[in-house]
Amino acid sequence: MAFSLKRLSSGTHRAVSDGAVHSVTVVMMNGERRSGRIPSFSPLQTEVTLTPDQGHRSMIAAEGVAYIAFARGTPLPDQVGGHGVERFKVHAAGATFLVDVRPDELRHPVGFFARPAEAGTPHARIYFYAHGVRRREKDLPLGDMLLAAGAIGRDSLDQGVAEHESRKNVPLGQLLIETGAVDREAVEQAARLQGRRKMRIGQILVEAGLISAEAVERALVEQKSRKGKRIGEVLVDLGLVREQDLTVTLAEKFQLPFVDLEQIVVDPAAANVLPHDLIARLGVLPIAVSAGTLTVAISDPLAVDTIDAIRTQAKRRRVDEVLAIPSQLRRFVDAFTARAEAAAAERSAADFDALLRTLKVEDIKSSAELEEDDGEREGARAQAGDGAIVKLVNQIIVDAYRRGASDIHIEPNGKDSSVVVRFRIDGECVPYQEVPATFRNQILARVKIMASLDISERRKPQDGKIRFPLGDRTIELRVATLPTVNSGEDAVLRILASAKPLPLERMGLSDRNLSELSAAIHQPYGLILCVGPTGSGKTTTLHSALGTINTGDMKIWTAEDPVEITQPGLRQLQVNAKIGLTFASAMRSFLRADPDVIMVGEMRDHETATMAVEASLTGHLVLSTLHTNNAPETITRLLDMGLDPFSFADSLIAIVAQRLTRSLCLSCREQGPATAEDRAELVAACGAEQLVERFGIAPEGPAKLWYAKGCGACNGTGYKGRVALHEVLVTTPAMRNAIGRRAPVSEIRAMAIEGGMTTLLIDGVAKVLRGQTDMKQVLAVASR
Repeated sequence: MAFSLKRLSSGTHRAVSDGAVHSVTVVMMNGERRSGRIPSFSPLQTEVTLTPDQGHRSMIAAEGVAYIAFARGTPLPDQVGGHGVERFKVHAAGATFLVDVRPDELRHPVGFFARPAEAGTPHARIYFYAHGVRRREKDLPLGDMLLAAGAIGRDSLDQGVAEHESRKNVPLGQLLIETGAVDREAVEQAARLQGRRKMRIGQILVEAGLISAEAVERALVEQKSRKGKRIGEVLVDLGLVREQDLTVTLAEKFQLPFVDLEQIVVDPAAANVLPHDLIARLGVLPIAVSAGTLTVAISDPLAVDTIDAIRTQAKRRRVDEVLAIPSQLRRFVDAFTARAEAAAAERSAADFDALLRTLKVEDIKSSAELEEDDGEREGARAQAGDGAIVKLVNQIIVDAYRRGASDIHIEPNGKDSSVVVRFRIDGECVPYQEVPATFRNQILARVKIMASLDISERRKPQDGKIRFPLGDRTIELRVATLPTVNSGEDAVLRILASAKPLPLERMGLSDRNLSELSAAIHQPYGLILCVGPTGSGKTTTLHSALGTINTGDMKIWTAEDPVEITQPGLRQLQVNAKIGLTFASAMRSFLRADPDVIMVGEMRDHETATMAVEASLTGHLVLSTLHTNNAPETITRLLDMGLDPFSFADSLIAIVAQRLTRSLCLSCREQGPATAEDRAELVAACGAEQLVERFGIAPEGPAKLWYAKGCGACNGTGYKGRVALHEVLVTTPAMRNAIGRRAPVSEIRAMAIEGGMTTLLIDGVAKVLRGQTDMKQVLAVASR
């Protein structure tokens, strides 16, 4: 069978067969092996047709296959030959392969062909599905690792390699030491790092007698449902091994010093060697520095990419790694990040004060004169490229982005009071700065100019957008201006930093909710709604759902206002009502563009809702959002909009209602006995019977809860970040009948709860008991 590789515009690839059969071994995600023949193969196929040597032909879902190994015997074109081929180790389905592959092939979202590099292998080619690869890494020889670490120069290495050719019995590392090209410690360190690439944490723990092989297998199965977590973290989460035992064992195995961060003094100068954002991103902590050495605490000795990134930034210093307990290291890194952010905030405040001082009040007209001035002249002053007002507005946007704010509120308070600027961070509005009232009109004029709004219009609301360059990226801000009393005008700027969707498994859904939503999005047609107030993460949830089904065989269209999250493979459209491009008109166009899945940013009117229902009844999966309080109320809301109850009942698959509530700071939260008031809140939230049956807590019995304390990492608030609360309503035949006869909300809610739905409040209680938040925050977003 002859294969040819064709590139597609989406960045995926496909192999096309000439019709001949070929012997293969299909290896499943769980390690099961199936041998036989296949008539053709394309990575974009959703099923693999396999005819066993003995038996009937079967269809295997591609999502369950880790890799397909093609046997030797039939000539294949050299898909992985040519310029740029490198050697990698690929870990898939419990096995490790040494293969040759072009690095650009590894970036294909579907998978890649590779040629086995080990002698005696029975395979001519292996196709690895991207979802089946657990890890891949370059197979670097010792000399290349020394070169990458900056421990040796290219000329010295080439000289050592030439010498090694004539003295094969002497290791290369020893020759480099003898010739003085590199010191012994650098060689030993590189050798240890090279050896780590061949180790597995589960195997290490079994050899140390800390865990059984059966427990490792159990953890590996669990790991598949916890994508993004390393096996060590899963073992700790399952209670199969203590975190400290795991860390100490790994330190001994890899001959790395173990350090208790609570018992040492961290050198503040060490952190300045590495970029602060790199420290936060990698989760490492520089603890000591000298002229030639940087000592860094890490938590995962197998994270060789992390170590390589540190070496690149170490400015020719040798990097000594020490191993720290992961949870302890996270606390210290969070504290360091908080201190760095606080220092940046102080510098920002100083810069802001300096900008205010540059604004010469005497050079600007009085407030009374400004009220009478026309917008064009006022805007001209605000548009001066080197003006202090320009720098002031830029500083506000930059500081908001750096502090993780979702919104900027600019609030003038009349002629005699300062302009208040506030940021919304983790759902809470916090004061930022105050600006003298004299400059309120110039600030608003500058914002309008940046958003291409009418600077002379102050009597009615306006909407616009700003594209703001920030370093090597561009952030987008959605701007809304609104007139207020006393001839004032507010501006609210929402930061729409371009983001990538999170995997659905990391969205904070409970096991039941994740299972139901996953089943819903894999339906061939129907309607799925995500509901909640503005800023509750509805669009993020829908994009995570789309990311799960965004494969090469799907055509997905989205209409959004604005497009906040982008994904390769999606065809995304920005709604623009000013030119008549509404959600409804976009839907009409989508239905002529051969879609499999359609996402509509919001059901704002009867026309859009009706078209979404009709599309879902004609073979399309439709996802959309709606502003309602909870899942059952969504049904009556749409019926009140005029939807046909029978069509709507037939189309509806599931409704996800969600809220975002503040999360307890993991660096300082404390666990303690629940007070009588806390227990009363729990009983009031879910009822005494549910509290016992669902959570195993007696209303009057002992219970422990987590409490906010406050530390540097959370600016003393006790809260950092947000956690999502969900309720997922799934339709049943009985519920469809109830919708068709316009049953009241109470009846639909009772049917949903009987079918397994957990309300927002119950989901909040579960997350309170897990220490993710507290009842005060849950009750702030979810009613009884």
